Amino acid sequence: MRSRKRYGPALLSRMLAGAIFAVAFMGGGVAHAAGKDTLVVASGAEAVTLDPGVSFDGQSPLIWRGVYEPLLQYKGDTLEIVPALAESYDISADRLTYTFKIRKGIKFTDGEPLNAAAVKFNIERQVAVKQGIAYALAPIVSTDTSDDSTVVIKLSAPSDSFLSAFAGMYTVKMISPKAIKDNQKDGDWGQAYLRDHMVGTGPYMLESYTQSQQAVLKRNPDYWQGWDGNHFNRVIIKYIQEPSTERLLLEQGDIDVGLFLPDDVVEAMDSKPGIAVTNVPSLNLYYIVLPCKKGPTADPKVRQAIAYGFNYDAFVNDMLRGKAKQARGPIPSNFVGFNADIPQYKYDPEKAKQLLAEAGHPGGGFTINYTYETGYWWKRPLGELFQSNMKDLGIDVQIQELSASAWAGLLSNPETANHAFGLVWWPTLASPYDYMWSIFATGAQGTAAYNWGYYSNPKLDALLDKATAEPDEAKRMQMYGEAQKILVEDSPAIYVYEKNYRLPMRDNLKGFVFNGVYIETLDFYGLHKE
Repeated sequence: MRSRKRYGPALLSRMLAGAIFAVAFMGGGVAHAAGKDTLVVASGAEAVTLDPGVSFDGQSPLIWRGVYEPLLQYKGDTLEIVPALAESYDISADRLTYTFKIRKGIKFTDGEPLNAAAVKFNIERQVAVKQGIAYALAPIVSTDTSDDSTVVIKLSAPSDSFLSAFAGMYTVKMISPKAIKDNQKDGDWGQAYLRDHMVGTGPYMLESYTQSQQAVLKRNPDYWQGWDGNHFNRVIIKYIQEPSTERLLLEQGDIDVGLFLPDDVVEAMDSKPGIAVTNVPSLNLYYIVLPCKKGPTADPKVRQAIAYGFNYDAFVNDMLRGKAKQARGPIPSNFVGFNADIPQYKYDPEKAKQLLAEAGHPGGGFTINYTYETGYWWKRPLGELFQSNMKDLGIDVQIQELSASAWAGLLSNPETANHAFGLVWWPTLASPYDYMWSIFATGAQGTAAYNWGYYSNPKLDALLDKATAEPDEAKRMQMYGEAQKILVEDSPAIYVYEKNYRLPMRDNLKGFVFNGVYIETLDFYGLHKE
């Protein structure tokens, strides 16, 4: 009964069918685990693109991280920035000049050298495609190379998050300039080619890729950090659409890690023999983003009514079994700059009905389309609760499931994007600016970032731009606090919950270190089996 209540009949049927498939796949339940030299990862959500410069989706970075590398990275489980492909960096006193020293002797897997010119080319590509992390590079006025190993970047104004733009999961990862130039079509900077090809400097290189099915990585024999120690020879990523299939394969030992599984499936594996499940604080915040451009939900009062009409406790306590807490505003409570003084919506259907009447919609009488993508299973029960709660207000919610690429295409197009949708966000940049700009700034609409609710507030835009350039930390955090108040009052999204990260894996897999910025990815090079 819990499965039926949590997923609904259609999804439950697919899960049962998946269970039958899994047993057949395993030869009647006999496991065929990969050897110690091979890591097998299952992902319930397929990669959208293999190009790290053009997407903010949550599932593609899993494969990016094995092949591509950034200039900087976060150390272990912290937000401390340390060198990666850059051996050092320097920031001028006025925070307008950034100088990177690039490690010497590193090559791309096509034999081309990683040097200052290659870094400059990749930065220019990122700015030109106007996708991915390009928004964080907007202050750049020049990128110069004083020699083969030195890159100097000058900014028009300080930015509190600029350095972290070179360290996160969505960052300027280094791609072979030759591979891009040789495969460029109609000035696309190699985007079509890089959707299913990879040429990086990382520990692994792409051996084969079948979209929606499987990716296989093999060792880069010339990897600059070498192969001393215990490392995998191959990494296999299987895209498995059925949670029950993924669970059974993990329990039987056919896979080593199971990503993008529903919460109750993960909970069911806790304490299972041979399975270890992480339980660590994350930086994730879960939203229902509302369509703000047209229709009844363009009115902030209607959106406030919806926020009061959602039963937060029902989702946190019943569906997540109390292993989460209601969010307070647009950024998580354990992240830098969180404003604990902002108000928090509580379930109050009478208040919701009153606000709807004041907005000219007594008894509701309109429809909201809620769309989610295959693989993000938590979005289905979230949508079903949203649907049930809104029905009590006279609002009809229609739920639709799409493939990840179709979902992104629908919502990133302003002509087709008048949909509500579930969203989980973790930081791209180590600043409150990241959560609020990426989801709610006018400049983040369309393919620029993730403002697919098409909310627009010039006051918020100006406040965020001013805050990120403010050198005084106390003043900067005060402005970010004010921005959070605006977003609670305008309610362009329902701020639903935050929770710990729970990832199931085989208990003989060692070396896993969780960092909330790199969530839903693995450091393949740092893992091994005992």
